[in-house]
Amino acid sequence: MNFLNGGLVITKVLIGIPLYNEQAYLSECIKSLYEVLNQECQDYDLSVLLVDDGSTDSSKIIYEKLGEEYPFNFIRHDRGPLGYGRTILTLFQHAKKTYDVLITFDADLQHAPFSIREILETLDNHPDIDLVSTSRFLSYRFWKQNTKVPVDRYVTNMIVTRMINRCFSLNITDAFCGLKGYRTNQLPISIDDAGYSFPLVFWNYIFQNDLVVREIETPIIYRLDRRPRGEWKKRIKTYCMKLESLVSSSELKQLIRNDYQQGVEMLTEINDHYKDFPIYVYQDFFKMNWLIQL
Repeated sequence: MNFLNGGLVITKVLIGIPLYNEQAYLSECIKSLYEVLNQECQDYDLSVLLVDDGSTDSSKIIYEKLGEEYPFNFIRHDRGPLGYGRTILTLFQHAKKTYDVLITFDADLQHAPFSIREILETLDNHPDIDLVSTSRFLSYRFWKQNTKVPVDRYVTNMIVTRMINRCFSLNITDAFCGLKGYRTNQLPISIDDAGYSFPLVFWNYIFQNDLVVREIETPIIYRLDRRPRGEWKKRIKTYCMKLESLVSSSELKQLIRNDYQQGVEMLTEINDHYKDFPIYVYQDFFKMNWLIQL
């Protein structure tokens, strides 16, 4: 990195896009991303890298064609799918070679490209911050991009985010938003990839290495056709088992088990009654009357 007039200036940035079978959204994702990068981020030296986890649909054909118009590179896991965590780890390993900052950006149109500029400015203006993590629930702002929240995704996120905060002494409000900005000198060389439980593993890494995190707001965007179909029981159980394996305290392990039981009760109670959940800021979620009564 370079220093200019006493301020920190990021010199090289990698936008990393993990993808697997995203033929429905990939073209629009790339076009909308480059529109923002070209208009709002011209003062940064930016590169874009797609990591394809062995897609079996038409994603490869689409991004190869798009590559004729847009200057991105791609890596493909030909023996994939290896899992979400392994795809993110591939981005980590590539970014550590020559880049100052890595920004992860999903390919399914559930991230707002304009948040990239704020991530970069936050890292640029605050050299003490190691990670900028976007949150959809920091303080519910009425973004025009906002959508309703699938009830099982929202409650699972809130429950597991609370567990993570307890276990790792954090104060985050959205553990699972994939739009993040990392200083590459703080990225791990290797880490347990853990599939879709990777965020839990990474928050543990943040805690173990005493890294500094700042959350910034980003819109709530859920694709209607990407809503989960009844897998919430498996998802929350997997998260809780993984989290329990990451802590050694018997007290914390018991709290995780208690939160898991509470989460199952909550989701069982409301899942048949709501398709879209009323949105509350994170701090207010656990004060809701129906939750207190469970």
